[in-house]
Amino acid sequence: MCSHILYTGQGVVSMVIHMEKFDALFVGGGIAGSVGARFAAEYGLKTLLIEKEQVPRHKCCSAIQFPYFEKLVGSKIPRNKLCRNELNKVELVTPDDDVLNTNMDMLNFWRSTFDHWLNQVAAEHGADFRDSTKLIDFKKQNGGWSCTLKSPEGTSKVFSKYLLAADGGNSQIRRKVKPNDFSPNNQGAAINLYFKGDPGRLDPNTLYMIHKKEYSTLMFSWIYKKDDDWIIGTGADHDPMGHLDRFYRYVQDTYGIKGEVVSKKGFSSTQSDKMWLGTNDLLFIGDSAGLVDLYRGVGMDVAALSARFAAKAIHMSENEGGASPGERYRALMSGVIKQKERHDRIQKQRYASDEALKKSLSKGTLMKGGLKLITYQKINKLLPPEKMVLLPP
Repeated sequence: MCSHILYTGQGVVSMVIHMEKFDALFVGGGIAGSVGARFAAEYGLKTLLIEKEQVPRHKCCSAIQFPYFEKLVGSKIPRNKLCRNELNKVELVTPDDDVLNTNMDMLNFWRSTFDHWLNQVAAEHGADFRDSTKLIDFKKQNGGWSCTLKSPEGTSKVFSKYLLAADGGNSQIRRKVKPNDFSPNNQGAAINLYFKGDPGRLDPNTLYMIHKKEYSTLMFSWIYKKDDDWIIGTGADHDPMGHLDRFYRYVQDTYGIKGEVVSKKGFSSTQSDKMWLGTNDLLFIGDSAGLVDLYRGVGMDVAALSARFAAKAIHMSENEGGASPGERYRALMSGVIKQKERHDRIQKQRYASDEALKKSLSKGTLMKGGLKLITYQKINKLLPPEKMVLLPP
């Protein structure tokens, strides 16, 4: 917001305030916000991307993805934005201590480095990116949204025709418009230990996935390396620290690691897992839309895909008329929604009991799933980004 002082002929001073206007305001500088802002700008929309923290900023996240992720974000990831150690193998441990090993290429990165790069890519494609800038209020106004922003320079107002929430699993935007989607208690927490020292029998190029309910009540527990740190983590819907302590002792006993935990970081959410994509001019993307898929164990690829679809929906509505952006967005996301609903049912069933989890991870089931994964990996190489199948399928 800027102002100009005008002097009238009678010597009266008046101030004219000009509010910055945008077609699309993306709130949150993570993967969803950055990818969405990049494509919105490419479509010719005047786009603002804001991030409340100063970048680069730390984010507790696995930050491991299949190579097709590059197609979803729209650019090949420079080698210096990835960790020095590559991940190309998976070791899966079942509840019965069966161990299955397979080769699988993965992208391995720190979210601080990667998200900062995506911020820069969005800016290079025409988006106005501002970090240390927080959305503190938003109000519906004829034709869009009046938004109040706070930055080190002070408080300002901008107007945006479309508001896109990419502010994560504890979305403040969603909390304001749908407060009943939040619980007074945490719905789940994930915690990572950052370990340095002798890795014992751990291999720096392997992702370890341990499926045992005594260590995680939500999904598998994990071990992998990023540069000089080993990440040892788990998630639970109750007593997450107890589950983490038990898992750390398991890792020490099983793999013979010796060293020290240099830091401990995690996150929790009170937002329900109910999916909600928003209205016609207020769209939710990524975690804020409730798109995290615990069956797949990832949320970054669907964050990028939902962001692309949201930008495309606005572009199509602006240029073709007819259906609203909200309607188009929901139509574009229909396949993603169906996949997550199916996965949610499977995950709920498999974690209902120890026996159900063991059955879902039998060697026969895993081999069948592995063949399916390999098939879709090959298919995805031939498909355009918006037609690819999110993996594991």
